[in-house]
Amino acid sequence: MDRIEGQLKDQEELAKHILSWITCAKRPLSTMELQHALGVEVGETELDPDNIPLVEDIVSVCAGLVTVDEESGIIRLVHYTTQEYFVRTWKQWFPDAQVDITDICATYLSFG
Repeated sequence: MDRIEGQLKDQEELAKHILSWITCAKRPLSTMELQHALGVEVGETELDPDNIPLVEDIVSVCAGLVTVDEESGIIRLVHYTTQEYFVRTWKQWFPDAQVDITDICATYLSFG
């Protein structure tokens, strides 16, 4: 997390959003699902394709903490101990994760 917090502010925020989604989602997410979630702007009426981050950027900003299972397309934390750590400490790192996820899902569902 020191490496993540040592990045440019935009990259740090993106990494924390990614990690919060992977940690707090009720099921594993595909790369496309995560890309779309990250691309949603609350209050907008449609998804702007320019806001959807590349998978390579998602992996890169997370400083080795996430990996993509090429066979299933699932993005996950790199090791079960990383998952255990974030399950224990998510409120410290991502205090607004549940509200943010709810807002993003509601916005996405309201798209035409």
